Amino acid sequence: MRCFRSTWREALTAELCWVDGEGRPGAIAATPLSDGDTPCVALPYSWLPLVRELSRAEEAGFSVTDGRSLGAGDDGLVAYGPVRVREDLTGEGFLHGLLEQELFKYPPSRLLADSVLSRRENWWWTPRLIVEMPSPDRVVELAARVDPGRHALAVGDVSARPEVSTVSLDGFTTGRVKCSGLAGNEPLRAASGVLFGHDYTASDFERWESWRMFGRFSADELLIEHREGDGPGRRLAPLGLLERVRRRHRLAKECRRAIVAAERGG
Repeated sequence: MRCFRSTWREALTAELCWVDGEGRPGAIAATPLSDGDTPCVALPYSWLPLVRELSRAEEAGFSVTDGRSLGAGDDGLVAYGPVRVREDLTGEGFLHGLLEQELFKYPPSRLLADSVLSRRENWWWTPRLIVEMPSPDRVVELAARVDPGRHALAVGDVSARPEVSTVSLDGFTTGRVKCSGLAGNEPLRAASGVLFGHDYTASDFERWESWRMFGRFSADELLIEHREGDGPGRRLAPLGLLERVRRRHRLAKECRRAIVAAERGG
């Protein structure tokens, strides 16, 4: 099997999967980074509540499944193991070793942090929540997702641990979505679960959008209880100037608020 660490290091996008304290699976997309040989992600403080939840999980999954981050014909990989969270409020840990990787993989970060002046102006961007997986317990191959409009990650709950698979979305009806394992992947055995997908504008990452459908798996379908995002298959059109400004202001506000809360011990 290919080395997970080298696959993670070379990938542009990755996924984090876990099960929270109430048995609800979760998943997010992130930029894969490496602190030495340790796979990690460095999330802005707008993700603080979610990262606090993730830090209490028994086990997490770090996966690379997007075909654009894999070699031609290569399968995806998911590593399972405990994670460690470092709250880097000063940003020093991020600036020394991780920022350069992010600037290469995620172009929007260059507008916020590619110079001393931009980092000073956007001071809220460099404090980070660094989630590491120092010692994966096991690594599993998954079929790659090569069509973001039809392929998704399925995450289930197995004894408070995530079970991750890649699936094809075969059809939608009211409150249900049919799905089948890609390239012979085992169907999920879990009851509670989430279908998760993400896509990005390949030239510049100006838009990197995610969607989630939460519910319960039953045979070859998910019975949807609630949704987040616009769902699969949406064309990612370029943002207008006003929407770019609004998004940046929202992100800055969320990061500043979470940083202040963390500094106060919240």
